[in-house]
Amino acid sequence: MHLHEHPHPTATHRHILLFVWLGWLSVFHTLIVFFQLSLLYRQDLGFDDDAVKQVKAIILAATGVGGLVLGILADRAGRKPALILSILVYVAGTAAAGFARSLPWMLGCAAIAGIGIGGQWAAGQTLLGETVPPRLRGRFGALAQTGAPLGLGAATLLATQIAPAIGWRAAFWISTLPVLLVPLAIRFLPESDVWQDHRARVARGEAPDRATIADLFAPDVRRFFAIAFVLTLFNMANYWLTFSWLPEYLGRQWNLRIQATGAWTLVFVTGSLSGYVLYGLCSDRWGRRRSFSLFCAIMAIGVSMVTIFQGAIRHRPELILFFVFVAGIGTGTWSNYGPLYAEIFPIRVRNTASGICMNVSRGIQFLAPLLVVAAGGAALINGIALAAGFALAAGAWVWLLPETRARVL
Repeated sequence: MHLHEHPHPTATHRHILLFVWLGWLSVFHTLIVFFQLSLLYRQDLGFDDDAVKQVKAIILAATGVGGLVLGILADRAGRKPALILSILVYVAGTAAAGFARSLPWMLGCAAIAGIGIGGQWAAGQTLLGETVPPRLRGRFGALAQTGAPLGLGAATLLATQIAPAIGWRAAFWISTLPVLLVPLAIRFLPESDVWQDHRARVARGEAPDRATIADLFAPDVRRFFAIAFVLTLFNMANYWLTFSWLPEYLGRQWNLRIQATGAWTLVFVTGSLSGYVLYGLCSDRWGRRRSFSLFCAIMAIGVSMVTIFQGAIRHRPELILFFVFVAGIGTGTWSNYGPLYAEIFPIRVRNTASGICMNVSRGIQFLAPLLVVAAGGAALINGIALAAGFALAAGAWVWLLPETRARVL
């Protein structure tokens, strides 16, 4: 019996979920650490704003490269090897960053870490999607996705509370702890039996052996790939337009201390955790498209209230934090992508397509901070408000895809 044919989750399903969750938590932690430790390493290394922007841009762009290269590897060699190699690569980049002495050195470390980060999500979510019972795929994908806000919270705690005392180099080295996942994966993580069956058919000449960029434009792939990529790009723009400047906006526009204390981060993380879990439940019950549009609308409301309609609440810090929490719930849309990609892409390119959609669209977001400043000026308000528009665009765009809830792979 295949793993996804079990009527109820087994211990093996729980092992897969735990590993995918830990992997996603650690890569998101690594990404945000490179962002937030810049407040410290820029001083020691003499970086100006332009240098810091280069570091942030290169790690985001490199995730797109990792999504492509490790995505192809996962489709050809297996989900498990890609997951393990991903960990080794981003841990190597993070460890080397702790020794950085110059901008080229830090840029190289960011690029290596970004490549590893780019391979982790798609391989993990693909493995999860191919092994869990179809009726629970949305919930399992959502639970794995909760690693993201927890990784954000852990990175913020390390960068703002611990690193000032121990130093940014030690903070980077602490962030290499995910290497401990490698022996656990070798010992306990199974390979996808769906993928193994596919490779057996390939070996017998019964299925095509293709996992290339060109195959993304095959007749049975290209339409879904194009729609899914744009959908992910809209959602990425929505998230990064908000996240890249929100704390500075809260301080600059309203002179609020919550951006300095990190209270907004705690509230946003709490909202995200709630949103991810709720989305998983909703998508398995009411469908992927309907749930996605609902959560996009929630995100748009949260962002609009702290930007376009901020006059109504600017003297009420508790309401500001409430709508930051609402925006956090709206990020529950990220629980959609693992199950959705598994359900719309054929197995021969499932991981490649997933990795490119998720990571190339994220790599493009190095433009997000620039777009916020260009559209919003010194006040930033109009730039961040663009996020609400992208959220609504994503909520409408998803209806170009078929409903795939509980589809058998």
